[in-house]
Amino acid sequence: MKPKTLFIILDLGISIRNILRTDVLQVLQNQKDLRIVIFSTITDQNFQEEFQAENVIIEPVPKWKPNGIVKLIQSIKKDLWAENKQIFTFMNRREKKERLLTRWLLIKPLKMVHPKGIDLFLSCLSKAEMACTPDLNSEIFEKYEPDLVFYTTLYTKYLSLEVSAQKRRIKTISFIQSWDNPTSKGPFPVTPDRVIVWNEILRNEVVNYHNMPKERIHITGVPQFDLYLDRQSFLDRNDFFEKWNLDPQKKLITYTTGSSNMLPDEHEVIQGLYKDIFINGKCDHPCQLLIRPHPKDDFDYANRFRDHPGLVIQRPGQAAETKDKWNPKREDMYGLAELMLYSDIVVNIASTITIDAACFDTPIINVMYDGHEAKPYMESCKRYYDYDHYRNIIATGGVKTAENREELIANINRYLVCPEDDREGRKRIINEQCWRLDGKSGQRIASVVLDYLN
Repeated sequence: MKPKTLFIILDLGISIRNILRTDVLQVLQNQKDLRIVIFSTITDQNFQEEFQAENVIIEPVPKWKPNGIVKLIQSIKKDLWAENKQIFTFMNRREKKERLLTRWLLIKPLKMVHPKGIDLFLSCLSKAEMACTPDLNSEIFEKYEPDLVFYTTLYTKYLSLEVSAQKRRIKTISFIQSWDNPTSKGPFPVTPDRVIVWNEILRNEVVNYHNMPKERIHITGVPQFDLYLDRQSFLDRNDFFEKWNLDPQKKLITYTTGSSNMLPDEHEVIQGLYKDIFINGKCDHPCQLLIRPHPKDDFDYANRFRDHPGLVIQRPGQAAETKDKWNPKREDMYGLAELMLYSDIVVNIASTITIDAACFDTPIINVMYDGHEAKPYMESCKRYYDYDHYRNIIATGGVKTAENREELIANINRYLVCPEDDREGRKRIINEQCWRLDGKSGQRIASVVLDYLN
């Protein structure tokens, strides 16, 4: 029999981590009579040596820049969807765009004509968008003749293979790689036949906001957390502290930054925390501070804090030609897991790191202030706590929040004395966000893909 061909498309470091460096690829690769073509923004020799195999081929991701008509349709779709769904997260992100013309020319008339007028018109626009998109990647589809296209790139800017597969009526399945995507990224640019999500919250959002039938949505858990169950592969605490020049006799406070556009003055928050710990002596226990910058953060923490004793910088993986500028190797994945396990407290601003820390029952503090000076709401980090996906975290009671320096150091001292505080809330975070933390999410994703392929 002719072997079946599966396309896997990814363009982010978190996609490489979730799909290629978990059981997803391993299970798929072990299937007889299955050829896998991975389309990646990284295709260098190291990447090929790591993933290319007898039945695995590496190809660069083809890009297509939409023409003016398609861009216009996409913009109108976003405006209509924002008005129709009234999702705070997307409305907040979209507020800077001028939507008055769309509102008066389309939204009000559509609402007057039919209760579901906007939904119907959005469907028409999607068809028009496909019709206005040229035939793309014919040589690739003729060369490989894929039976299924599996992509993690639902919201990428340069959709190409994904659109081509839909136009050719080839089966498609998409993994929504981040928990904020259904509420922050707008309407689906393309419509996959099947969708894979982390948890029930995301499934409900895809049903309610993207009109996807529930039976076409598969819950699998979060593959990037699978290795958190593989603790026999972790460094022990003493070896971890030695590796990162940490003092095993002191409490470890870990601060993970957001991307630079989240809070441009986040270094001021860190400076204030450092001063309160090491200069003002406000911590009730001997502590040390570790900063782990966001993969997309281009702030030079290493130079700014070079002469700060008691402070360590942990770089998150290797820089790469991916959309998120990151290529996390397995060593880095385990390094993050070890950091979450051995930290006494994790501090961040409305980040996925909150879930990582909860997986190890590590106390979490969320910063809700902007540095030395408060900023207007639309520029403040406070707005992130009103985003739909993060409101679910706050509602669990699994984190403490700090609206100023004094509250941050006070919460640190509370957790240092009573790390069991908010434990039930952290358990709720795991149950709601991870669905099942059993180390088998990657296997479940592979099973969903194979079931649909066959």
